[in-house]
Parts: sequence; structure tokens; C-alpha cells
Amino acid sequence: MLGCCSIREPSQRRGRGFTIVELLTVIAVMAVMATLVSSALANARLRSEQMTCFGNLRQVVQAIEMYSRDTGKRPRSLSRVIQHLPNQGPSNVFVCPSDPALRRTITTNLFWGNVANASQEPWAGQNDLRDPESGSWTAELAEVNETEPFSYLHPLSWRRAAWQRLGVLGTDAGTVICQLHGVRVPTPAAVPNFKHYLQYEGLVFRALRDGSVVKRRVFRPGSMGEGSPGSDYPWEFYSDALLPVR
Repeated sequence: MLGCCSIREPSQRRGRGFTIVELLTVIAVMAVMATLVSSALANARLRSEQMTCFGNLRQVVQAIEMYSRDTGKRPRSLSRVIQHLPNQGPSNVFVCPSDPALRRTITTNLFWGNVANASQEPWAGQNDLRDPESGSWTAELAEVNETEPFSYLHPLSWRRAAWQRLGVLGTDAGTVICQLHGVRVPTPAAVPNFKHYLQYEGLVFRALRDGSVVKRRVFRPGSMGEGSPGSDYPWEFYSDALLPVR
């Protein structure tokens, strides 16, 4: 007598794979989470860089004021105030963590201030200083020469008349600024002599003479009128008064 065979149904407990829709949903959720985490990390890094920059600016402006009190004159470069820093160095207090030079691998890194600072002085050069404060051109050029890498712009090397115009504001005048937290305005191709380091819009950190640091939004497309000496000083970086040129 033949036995009969029973046919078993497939087990209901057998594992079932993901469908295409489920896989796409999981991938989409992971992508959104990765974007949120990346954005949060970028914002945290930005805030950290800004706080470091604030601290640097406070130390530098304090050193400038101490130098001025000790010597009775303004330092003509940041390099001259190193010994007056609260901790007497290190000189990296002159460098903003947002400086693009820190992300270059070449050996000749040029920090933002070293490149851009001279562009603030319209008609800059030995023949245009006109009123050397040190008594001779050789001494004057030694005074304004920078020997340290730095990121921040300052008016310390400006000609005497421009410095005095800014000085009438007292403690409300900016002494050191950081313009590395905004964007540069592209240089028009038709204007090859446009001072592109000063074409700028966005956030500026301004260290005042009383040691405080303020944030300002600045839009500076630059001056097209290069015909008169002194017409292109970036007053708006250093003062809310927008000082006119005499």
C-alpha cells in the first residue's frame, strides 16, 4: 500500500526582504539626517571661528592701546605691538581661523591682512606718504613694515591726516577689523585697477578703541573715482559715521 505524501505550505516566519520603495525611503531619510548633521557641524564651526576671532580682536586692540600709552604714538604696524599682547605673544592672535591661507598647502601662505591691508591706503607708496612721522623715508618704511603674518585690517599705517580724521571719533573708532566672515565682490573686468580686496559685502567685526567688538553689515562696492587722493579710504569698515574726505 502506497503511503501518501503531505505538501507543506511555506513557513510564514521566513524573513522577507525590503522592497524598492522601502529601500529608497531609508536612503532618503539617511540623506536628510546626514545633511542636518553636516549643517549643524558647519554652523558650530562657524560660531567657534567667530568667537576665536572676537577674542583675537580684543587682545590686539588692547595691545595697540597699551603701546600708545607707553610710547605716546600709534604703532605703525601690528608687528610692533607683539610685546604688548596680554600674554606677550603668540603672534597667532593676529590670525583669524577663517583666513583662507590656513587651508592652503603651499609654503608661501599669504594671510589676508598681509595681502589686503596695503590696498586700504589710496595712492600708497613712498612718494605719496608726504608726511613721514619718523623723520625720514627709511625710518618711515621701517615703521610700517610688517614682519608677522596677520589676517586683520587696520588703519595704523594710514597717512597722518587720514588717521586724525578717524581719531576724532575717540573710542567709537574702529582700530582693527576682520572682513573674513563675508564675501568679496568680484572685480569688474573692465576696471583693471579696481582695488578688489576692498570690494566687499557681509559681516565685519570691528574692534573699537575701548576694547569692545561690534558686528556690522557692510556693503562696499568700492570707489570708481580714483582721481582724487584720499577718495577711497574704507571709512565704513571703521566707523558708522561714514566720515567724508576733507
